[in-house]
Amino acid sequence: MQNLFEEIKVPQEELENMVNEKLDMIRKDSRKMKRTKFFCGFTAAAACITALAVFSVSNPVLAAQLPLIGHLFRQVEDKQPYYRDIDEKTVQTMPETEETANVADGLKISLSEIYCNTEALYLSVIIESEDAFPDYLLDNQLMHDMDFFLLDAVENFDFVDQPLVFPLQVNGEYMDDHTFVGSTRVDFTFGYGGLDENGEEIDFVFPGTIPESFRWNMDVKKIYTYYGNSSDSQETFTKNGPWSFDADVTAKQTERIVREVNDYAPNGMGITTAEKREFEILLNYGYDESYAEYEVDSIQSVILDADGNYMLNKAGMLPIGDFNVSKIDVYYFPITSEEDWMAIQEKLAEGEPADFIKEIAVHHTEIVF
Repeated sequence: MQNLFEEIKVPQEELENMVNEKLDMIRKDSRKMKRTKFFCGFTAAAACITALAVFSVSNPVLAAQLPLIGHLFRQVEDKQPYYRDIDEKTVQTMPETEETANVADGLKISLSEIYCNTEALYLSVIIESEDAFPDYLLDNQLMHDMDFFLLDAVENFDFVDQPLVFPLQVNGEYMDDHTFVGSTRVDFTFGYGGLDENGEEIDFVFPGTIPESFRWNMDVKKIYTYYGNSSDSQETFTKNGPWSFDADVTAKQTERIVREVNDYAPNGMGITTAEKREFEILLNYGYDESYAEYEVDSIQSVILDADGNYMLNKAGMLPIGDFNVSKIDVYYFPITSEEDWMAIQEKLAEGEPADFIKEIAVHHTEIVF
């Protein structure tokens, strides 16, 4: 059975697109509140990571061999679900630490860059191992060629009166057998839940206003990742800290544009609100049975930018990149089978003009920003 699956050739981009559309339906009720509460303990982290795995774009060939320090966001941007083209003029470069600083259990962790706006704090990370990383990490098949580490972190922001206790996922790539580079972010618009050291449930919510500057520090107790040959694997590679960081952070004051939509397709699925941020558009989904003339699975959707270009929908997150997002158009259309849907995905993935979507659409939602 294992050999049979290995022989099946699955188009990666088409599979990713299809999974993302399925996730859209799963998440139809997940954004009813303005702030999403995440509750993710150690055992739940595997499920969180699996969901995030479909967001990542695998690109094993580096676009350019850039110096690491000061350019890491550019180096690993294709590994992230959220940002593109962070302006390096606005990035804070962390000073290099001493050779013996932040070394524990054979690992040195360094922060290369910080970028912050009123939506999130972005961190680029370098992880250097005294010994070569094991082969089962360098050739990790569990997460579909997505390399990552989790930082078991406690963060303090001087404008919040309690610490944020939540694992940070660092997506990136191995530069060589001893070096991993990646980035992560803390989203200020989410609410977070977890367990403290005594096993008590705690909640954390950022205030609605992020100051222009603040003091931040982070203590990492351990770093770990998952590996194996199946999604059922619970094997972990773990190193124990501590590693500590602190910085004075400047937050770029960015604007978020929120549009009330509340428009539903003939299968009852629809978009309640759309939020345009600096690097992405977030779509909040809902379901209204009164509109349901079709089965939910019999209708799919495609999103085009203002110039008619196809935008990959990552479970409600649309990376902006070079797209013209003065408006977006959501087209809903019926499908008769998964093969039918895959054929449409193949056309879009190959760059075919998306005008044919308009011809088969049974519902259209226009969102102007």
